[in-house]
Amino acid sequence: MPELPEVETFKRYIENGSLRRPIVRTEVRSLIVLAMGVEELEQRTRGAMFLSVRRHGKQLFLELSSGGWITWHFGMTGEPVLFTDQGPRFPRVLFHFEDATLAHDDPRMLGRIGWAPSVEEFVRRKRLGPDALSISRADFADRFSRARGAVKPALMDQHRMAGIGNIYADEVLFQSRIDPRTETSSLSGKDLERMHRNMRRILKLAIERGADFTRFPGTYILHHRRKGADCPGCGGTVDTLILGGRTAYFCPACQHRDGGA
Repeated sequence: MPELPEVETFKRYIENGSLRRPIVRTEVRSLIVLAMGVEELEQRTRGAMFLSVRRHGKQLFLELSSGGWITWHFGMTGEPVLFTDQGPRFPRVLFHFEDATLAHDDPRMLGRIGWAPSVEEFVRRKRLGPDALSISRADFADRFSRARGAVKPALMDQHRMAGIGNIYADEVLFQSRIDPRTETSSLSGKDLERMHRNMRRILKLAIERGADFTRFPGTYILHHRRKGADCPGCGGTVDTLILGGRTAYFCPACQHRDGGA
């Protein structure tokens, strides 16, 4: 699933080729991905342009010259594709410009496209927490010191903090040497400070490298997301467990239930 670094990469991709181009026609091929009516989407976009792009967590927002913002969530498999000739395999919504088309390509149709009067209204209505890349250390510590339950699901709770999903939660906890089952309320101030610092470092590196996992350091556990794989830290064995309905990959030898080392 696209997480914060992937969506930031999508944001920059759209900024580089799709802004200030009049939308000649909007075509909807799969109604299931719309969070609004087809006629409303066509009316709001016809003749308009995308003026700017913003991101909050995993959510993208495209500012319309006609007013308001197109809201774009990518689900499990969605991505934006700008093309002039041969299009993507699974285009669900297409914004046709005069000489190119921006498509929401989404094999599993779990993404959603809608409209909001402002980014702030959408974030408030969906009760999204602060963006994971911009949350301050103090706010992070406050929100997580008051959390209950295991730390990995807490990291993935978009109402507490927006942007972290399954893969990056595993990486933050591995780099912080914290077992994903650790009770969030038991983490010390130093644990939370280390988690915040590592989270920012990991997200920034992922964005810098275009969210291309092949360019990530070999010391990252995401290269070893297989039960029984060698731990990149100690050479031990990577294990798995289910937390909050998602599979966690971790090293029992490196990551500790009583906080990091």
